Amino acid sequence: MENQLLEDHHVLILGALKKCHVTPFHPLFKDYLQIARWTLIETHRRFIKEGKELSSFNNYVYQRIYWKITDEIRKELNLKEKLQTESSDELFSEIPDTTQEDLLEVTEILNQLSEQLTEQEKIFLEEAYFNELSVTDIARKYKVARQTVYNWRDRVALKTIKYFKN
Repeated sequence: MENQLLEDHHVLILGALKKCHVTPFHPLFKDYLQIARWTLIETHRRFIKEGKELSSFNNYVYQRIYWKITDEIRKELNLKEKLQTESSDELFSEIPDTTQEDLLEVTEILNQLSEQLTEQEKIFLEEAYFNELSVTDIARKYKVARQTVYNWRDRVALKTIKYFKN
């Protein structure tokens, strides 16, 4: 009897799956099809047990299948999201904390480099990289032309390149 029920309502099942954007090309189509079949059988049993009219069965079962498949898709997405979050958390925990080491290395390089810089070039480095001021802001603060600050920047860049070549 249940096989006949499944055959009679096969088009209805496919329609509900299609409404959920689950086509035969979907990777989980067979799983969702099986869930839809079980939902159809359970709903039919409930209808008979409760003595409801079978005239409204098709509309009701269609909606039940749609809701069940939608819930399953939502569960699948939540599971994927949870797994991705856990794996990305694991990746971040494996990254060594080198910020302190990097900061020490940068400080050491700046100390060695500052011996070769003029006062203006040191001002540029401090204002641009530590205080994060723009060229225009530095020029305003020290009451010089922007071109002067650009010159400081270029000289710092040249001296840095020369430092790293040695």
